[in-house]
This record gives sequence, structure tokens and C-alpha cells, in this order.
Amino acid sequence: MLESQLLSKAIDENSFHQLFQYNIDGYDFPTLGNVYQFICDYVKDHGQSPDSRTVAAEFEEFDYMPGVVDTFKFLCTRLKAQTAKRQAFELLQNQAGKKFSELPGDKFIAWLKEETARIESVTAMTFSLGTNYAANGSERREWYEDAKTAQESVYIPTPYPSLTEALAGGFETSDFILLMAFTNRGKSWIASHIGLTAWENRFSVLHYSPELSKKQQALRLDTLMGKFDNVRLRRGILDNEQSYFGYLNGFTPEVAEAQGAYIIKTMEDLPGGLTLEAIEADLQTYPDTKMVVIDGFNLMIHGKGKGMRDAMTATSRRLRQLFGRYNVAGLVVHQTPGAAEKEVLKQDDDGNRIVKPPKLTDYSETIAVIQDAATVLTFDAADGIGKISIEKCREPNVGKVVELSVNFNLGHIRETDVTDLF
Repeated sequence: MLESQLLSKAIDENSFHQLFQYNIDGYDFPTLGNVYQFICDYVKDHGQSPDSRTVAAEFEEFDYMPGVVDTFKFLCTRLKAQTAKRQAFELLQNQAGKKFSELPGDKFIAWLKEETARIESVTAMTFSLGTNYAANGSERREWYEDAKTAQESVYIPTPYPSLTEALAGGFETSDFILLMAFTNRGKSWIASHIGLTAWENRFSVLHYSPELSKKQQALRLDTLMGKFDNVRLRRGILDNEQSYFGYLNGFTPEVAEAQGAYIIKTMEDLPGGLTLEAIEADLQTYPDTKMVVIDGFNLMIHGKGKGMRDAMTATSRRLRQLFGRYNVAGLVVHQTPGAAEKEVLKQDDDGNRIVKPPKLTDYSETIAVIQDAATVLTFDAADGIGKISIEKCREPNVGKVVELSVNFNLGHIRETDVTDLF
């Protein structure tokens, strides 16, 4: 009955395209699949739906139902729900038993999860009607009023005043921010500094650090915030350990409740690797998160694909969607390839290496991370001098360079002279 209702409505209203918009296809019509295909072919050939009498004469099983008043969305939603239930039944009835016998427990659970996710994906109502710019003036007025009253909750300041100003207030929630640098230049320190500054401004942070242990990452934050010598801190030989103990007294559950959470996750917490599914699960677990730091795009598990480049492209696109869906600023750290580094290893007249951040074109593995990011920052450092270059942003400040004085081990990362940059 439901299949006939939907096809009858599509014929009567000459709106067969509505079925495409709601992700409906022939598989959703287990009894009237041939009728669906006939109408689909007719519309392609003639640009309109066939007459109901033509369809009824062609297919005896089609029960034409004139004057269906239910909406396309309601009918399509119900039909997709039936498809999901049918596919789930087929999965459990025909495949699950065999797989249960063949696979060990963890592999079976992984297979079952993958199959149910597939069913969820193919039966999803993914269509959006979009935004009618010609008619949404009142909605845009609401956006403007919200921006006036909630400015602090939209933009996250950076640790460097000139960078914050150049980005018109900092990092906007829902944006994909890319930080690129050559290996061993201190990009993880910069990423940690950005995350710490967000937290100090009462934005909750979720920080993935696959290369470091939980202890190493936490102690880096202590160095940046408390200016404790990182080498001596890691070895337990601080000269000012009483000051460190007093500093640690400021980190309590009560402080966390007032200040917001700073969640560190390393490989100790990710036995299955850093995946998109793990990140989304954490965003659901910590719904107050406003900044996500992923320190190592190349260290993520990129899933299956024709090749690593395609898999990385898919990861990048899904990260962009994830940041937007959960309204978080996502900082992704990516390594610039060594081949590009050789091109910039130049020295000045005194024999010092010239500090020169990578260019936008010096990406690694996939260009998708460049295309998907709303903001791209590149970084380089040598001999206590650091530079951050704005390679991509919404503001007319592409090419601006923020000069820094850096001593990572002592936690000193600050602008050398903010007055000269603007």
C-alpha cells in the first residue's frame, strides 16, 4: 500500500523528482520495483510522469490511489524505514549466523558494526532542501543578532594577538584549520599552545596526540602554562618543584567544572587507532567541546580506499563535515614533505638558517586538506626564531607573517614585536 501511495502521488503531482531528493531508488520498492523503473524511464524520456491509466494498464499489480494527501517527506521516511528493517532482517537471517561461526569475537563485532553502518548510510534521508536566500531575510536577521550577543562563543582567540587580529577574531567554530610545518620544527608545540589558549579562554578542548604519551602531552601543557623546564620536568629534577606542586593544586574537578574540560587522548586511549568514528564518539561524550586538536593527520586510520591518497581525501572531507556538524573549531596538524624542505634550506650571510614557513603548495599526500580547510597556517622555526604564515583565510590577510620568539623547552612562545605587523 505504501509503495502504491508514493508512486500514485508522484504521478498525480508530476513530481517524480521528489523521490530522488529523498534518496529513494528501486531497492525501496520490493513489490513494485518494475513499476518504479517504468515511471523513472518514462520521466527521463518524456520529461514528465506518465498518465496513471497508462501505468495501471501496464502493471496489474499497481493499485493506483488518487488524491494522496500525505507529504512526500512522510511517505519517503516510512518507505526508508521499511527498507532499513528489511535489510536488517536479511543481514541477521542470511549472513550473521555464518559470520558468527567464521570470525573471532572482535572481528565479528567489527563486521556487524560495518554492516549496520552501511545499512544506516544507504537508508538515510540525506536530502536537504537548502536555504532559500530570496525568502530567509528574517533568519539572516536572527544570525546577525546572535552574532552580536554571542561573539565570544563563536571565535576562539589564538595565542598571538596579531594572528587573532588577522583572522578577524580568531578561529571560528565549525571551521577546519590546517597547520603545516616541516618535521621537528615545533608544530606540536604550536598546536598545544593554541589548544591551551582556547582552554584558558573557557573553551573546552579535545586534544588528540598520537605521537606522544599522555604524560608527555600533559607535561608540555604544564611547560607552556607554568613555564617549567620541560626536560627537567620529565625527569623529575625541577629546581623549583615546590612551585610546580603549588601550580598543580590549581587543577581540580571544581576548577574543571568552572573552566571547562581539556581532554587529552593518546594511543593509550585509542587501541583501534585514531579514527573518525572515535572522534565522533568523543564529541558525543563531551558535547561542550569547542576545539578539537588532531596532532598528526598522517597518523589517523584512513580506512579503505583505492589508495592512501584517496583514503586521506575521504578522511579530510569527513573531518570538515564533522567539525561543522558538531560546531567545533578543528585544528589539524600535518607534516610538510621533506622534498619541499630541501628547497628552502638557505642561510644568511652569517651562516644562520633562514626561517621560512612552507607555502600552500607544499602539501603532503593529498591536496584535499588544503581545499577543505578554511584557514591554513604554516610554521617554521630555527635558532629561537619562529614564523607563522597565513596561507589561506577568509580575511584579506593571506601572506601575512607573524614573527615569534621561541624557546619550546621553557614554554616561551611569543610575538617578537606585535606593533610592526599591522
